[in-house]
Amino acid sequence: MKIDEIEQYITQSLLMLMKNTPYEKITMESIAKKAGVSRRTIYRYFSNRSEILDMLFSNTVKHYADKVKFEMSGNGNVLVTSFKFVLDNAELFVLAYKNNLLANITSAINEVVKDIVLHQNSHAKKWSKKYFDCYVSFTTGGIYGLLYEWLRTGSDKNPVEIFEVYKNVIADLDKKF
Repeated sequence: MKIDEIEQYITQSLLMLMKNTPYEKITMESIAKKAGVSRRTIYRYFSNRSEILDMLFSNTVKHYADKVKFEMSGNGNVLVTSFKFVLDNAELFVLAYKNNLLANITSAINEVVKDIVLHQNSHAKKWSKKYFDCYVSFTTGGIYGLLYEWLRTGSDKNPVEIFEVYKNVIADLDKKF
């Protein structure tokens, strides 16, 4: 079995366990059992369950980054792509929400949002690092806050409709300030 396959079994086992067990109660032993590998094998690849979680989120976000890059190379709407990405990975986002792990995945997503901001705002390269980082954090928090709320409440809106909600919220905020 290849290293990537073993890591995939392990990360997916953590995800499956999180469906019925709070993250804080999941042990390396339970992950090993679910993955069908020994604890020794798990420790060969990961020091603790946080590393497994980080890899799970990193792998998911890598697919997102690939989709965003594809959209940015054409005339696609990266926000609709972002909303579709969350919908496609709703289970992961809901489990992260339920286990108070949103900061972990949002941190990984923040790197993709930096690329989006640089692509969509020609002035961004001239901003100070501090301003740029604040802008990216605000954008990430706003977009993903809306998406988490969408998932949490079981909204039946599709990604294009959520994009319209987002645009209306931004327009309304702009009027208020």
